[in-house]
Amino acid sequence: MKKDNAEKRNEKLKKHIRAITVIAFLAFFVLSTVLSIPLIKALRTEDGMKTMAKHLESYSGPVGVLVFLSIQTIQVIIAVIPAVQIVGGILFGWFFGTVLSFAGILLGSYIVFLIVGKFGRPVAEAFVDEKKLKKFSFLEDEKKLTGVLMLLYLLPAFPKDVLTYFVPLTKISKRDFFLYVMPCRIPAVVLSTVLGSNAVSGNFKTVLVLLAVCAVLGIAGFVLKEPMLRVIKKKRHKHSRNEEAETETDP
Repeated sequence: MKKDNAEKRNEKLKKHIRAITVIAFLAFFVLSTVLSIPLIKALRTEDGMKTMAKHLESYSGPVGVLVFLSIQTIQVIIAVIPAVQIVGGILFGWFFGTVLSFAGILLGSYIVFLIVGKFGRPVAEAFVDEKKLKKFSFLEDEKKLTGVLMLLYLLPAFPKDVLTYFVPLTKISKRDFFLYVMPCRIPAVVLSTVLGSNAVSGNFKTVLVLLAVCAVLGIAGFVLKEPMLRVIKKKRHKHSRNEEAETETDP
């Protein structure tokens, strides 16, 4: 009976969080669409493009920093929003774009860690499909969890924001996650911001090279993702069997 009541409460909490998330996402989508109308109109004329370029340059101050940080933070929390690090490179250059992008990723990840750590799996399932979460369930009892997560976060094209929702459900400490695992996102952030900064500077040869690098890394990550997960799972099952065998042979 208690278990049934707990499941009902979890399901009710999940529905409420999903409703709030949907409303917030729709509001964000509508607002973004409305704000994009002047941009679309401006880009139709040469004068409009010059005006828009000056307008974007005006966002390099404190207001632009806060706006970009907010967008990057939201991108982590609502994992369906595309990555925005390239925009950071366009607006702030590769170095400050990297710093601000990583700061937003840290803030968003910290918020996710706190919320999921507080309310548990129902919150994670409200933001991320349950099947995707089950895909990482083998990590819950992983002994070398920090090292495995570092490897997964370094892997290109891996759903890192989705994985961030599962991490608080594991045994990893907040300290180890933010001290060792999160820095593994820096290489991908640097690559994106360098791409953005070169695009706005007109270095199209460099942009083409970076796009080719991104494509190769993305394909490699996509191809290696599933085999790598299978290898990790296989090692985990083997380790579990060895532990069980040792337990049975103990006097």
